[in-house]
Amino acid sequence: MTAPISSFSSGGLLDRVKRRLTRLQARRPVDCAQGRYLVSFSFDDFPRSAATNGAAILEEFGWRGTYYASAAFENGTNHLGELFTAADIARLTARGHEIGCHTEGHINCAVNAPVVVQRDVRRNQRRLRALGAPTPRSFAFPFGEASAAAKTVLGRHYACLRGISRTVNRRHSDANQLGAVALEGDAGDAALALSFVDNLASAPGWLIFFTHDVRENPGEWGCTPGLLRRVCKAVHKAGFEVMPVGEAFAALQPMEKAA
Repeated sequence: MTAPISSFSSGGLLDRVKRRLTRLQARRPVDCAQGRYLVSFSFDDFPRSAATNGAAILEEFGWRGTYYASAAFENGTNHLGELFTAADIARLTARGHEIGCHTEGHINCAVNAPVVVQRDVRRNQRRLRALGAPTPRSFAFPFGEASAAAKTVLGRHYACLRGISRTVNRRHSDANQLGAVALEGDAGDAALALSFVDNLASAPGWLIFFTHDVRENPGEWGCTPGLLRRVCKAVHKAGFEVMPVGEAFAALQPMEKAA
């Protein structure tokens, strides 16, 4: 079965302006600079190669990741290769990885009405629970696209929402649209990701990486095992704490309330 996937929104000037405005709207402030140097690795959609190759690399370092699942992709195939199965969900959950929500149908949350988004994520929650996953506590916007209304609605369902704005999350971050840095290409394309590892080393914060498939010939938004392992080695050498997105956000909350 071929899994459906929508197109990315236009990269025109108007769309860029709308995205900037959305980042300023429906914010839920969170302080991610609390003396800790946190890193999370996440996988969107998620391809089987992320569940196998990606998980194996993280586990080499004793770490666990977050897998953002759209239930409609179960047992599917698309440009990212084979997509996750129920067995992948069961194995990852048993080994301590996090299963997050990515909408049921991988819909664009910037253009769909809030009621449509809310119904879609509720269906996704039910289907993921039926597959043996705990109720998701973190969410990632498909395509990184959000609206103020979607941020508001989804912020009621999840502890935190992840976007794709390229930044380290520090003070005055937005729990309704956390920044994240893409891992794309092969080991020779590691400069950007490594620059954010260096950025985190300069001051406390929370760095979230995301990618899609993890294989030798990845799709447009995936990476090779070599790139993922190279970034993991840099994070390990720096001595940062690594945990899934939901766990990292939960770890920040007691410190923020005590401040």
